[in-house]
Amino acid sequence: MLINFNNFEKCPQFDEDYFLYYEDFDFCRRYKKQGHKIAITQTISVIHQPSSITSKNPKLKLKYSIYSYLLSLEKHTNKLVLIYRLLRITIAAFIKLPIHYKIACVKIKAIAKFISRKPL
Repeated sequence: MLINFNNFEKCPQFDEDYFLYYEDFDFCRRYKKQGHKIAITQTISVIHQPSSITSKNPKLKLKYSIYSYLLSLEKHTNKLVLIYRLLRITIAAFIKLPIHYKIACVKIKAIAKFISRKPL
């Protein structure tokens, strides 16, 4: 992400609710709503190295990915979209419990973390 700080009266901030994943999406959505231009370009190229922390712990990566995804839906879509996706992820996790127990448990924990932080 490239940010022109001259376009802001004060330094733009990422939302502290996000720990990993979707923080850039949230940032762009919030600042777009404030009237700032958001653009994508292919003229600049960046090589992103995988995180050494999340690469060592794929379950943690999955947990925060699901949690942040749900958080983004809650903040940037309507409640029906959030409920639909939440139900879909939950049902899929329970269906996969006998087949992929560890992954399904991580998904269920991510959902529980999201739900327990505050009521929908």
